[in-house]
Amino acid sequence: MLRHALAYAGHGWKVFPLAGKTPAIPRVHEAGHPCHGVCGQHGHGYHDATCDLEQIRAWWDRYPSAGIGLPCAPNGLAVVDVDPRNGGHTTLCALEAEHGPMPGTLMQITGGDGLHLLYAHPGADLPGKLGPGIDVKANGYIVAAPSVHPDTRVRYRWSGDGQFWHLPAPWPAFLGTRPAVPQPSAALAAMRPIDGLVGLVAFVLEAREGERNSRLFWAGCRGLELVRAGKADGQAVFASLMDAAARIGLSDAEASRTLRGAERAPGRAGAAA
Repeated sequence: MLRHALAYAGHGWKVFPLAGKTPAIPRVHEAGHPCHGVCGQHGHGYHDATCDLEQIRAWWDRYPSAGIGLPCAPNGLAVVDVDPRNGGHTTLCALEAEHGPMPGTLMQITGGDGLHLLYAHPGADLPGKLGPGIDVKANGYIVAAPSVHPDTRVRYRWSGDGQFWHLPAPWPAFLGTRPAVPQPSAALAAMRPIDGLVGLVAFVLEAREGERNSRLFWAGCRGLELVRAGKADGQAVFASLMDAAARIGLSDAEASRTLRGAERAPGRAGAAA
C-alpha cells in the first residue's frame, strides 16, 4: 500500500491513510470545532492529504495496512460516484438516454461493485447528487485502488489498462453546477467560526460517510440558536444548510426532514454535539 501511495504522490495527487473508508489519523478536535489543518496538526480528515513522500512513509509505517484516501477538489478532481445498490446504474442509464453517453474518462471500479468516473474539477460548486444512487464527490474524497472495501473485502481497481495516470476529461456540461453558497453578512463573518453561519456550513461539509444527517441536525439546532439570538436570518440559515447538505450528497427531501426535526427539538442542540 505504501508503494501505491507513493506512486499517487509522484503523480502529483495528495493522499492520506484510511482505516476502512474513514481517515486513519484520529481527529484532533472535538466535534463541533471544525479545523482545516490550520493548527499545524494532523487529524483533519482529507485536509491532511499531502504529496510529501517522507510524511507518507511515516504514515504507512504507523498504519501499514491502511487504505488510500484521495481528496477530490484538492487534486483538481470531481467524481461521479455510481452506487448500484441504490439504483445508480438505472440513474446513469437515464442520464445517458437523455444527454448521450458520459464523456470517456478515468474510471475506477469500487470494492462495492460501483463505479467512480473521475473528471477535471470545473472550479465551481457542483450538485451533490445526480439522482438515486449517484453522488458527486467534489468537497470530500474517494477511496483509491488498491484499497480493500471494508465490507466486501474486494479491492478497488482502475478500469481499462489498470493505470491511473490518464488525464480526466472535462466536467460534463450537461451535469451542471450549483450557485455559490450564499455569503454571510460582515457581522456574521466577524464571529468566531463555529458561532456563525460560515462555521456551521463548514461543519456540515466535513461530514464523513454515516454522519451526514447527525451533523446537519446539530448545525440546524445551532442555527436556530443564532436566529433566536438575533444573530442570523432564519431563511439564510436554512438556505445555506440545505445547500451544504446537497453538496455532501443528501437529497433535498432528506435534508429538509432533518432540519425540520431540529426545529421540533430545540433543546437537543447541546446533546447532538
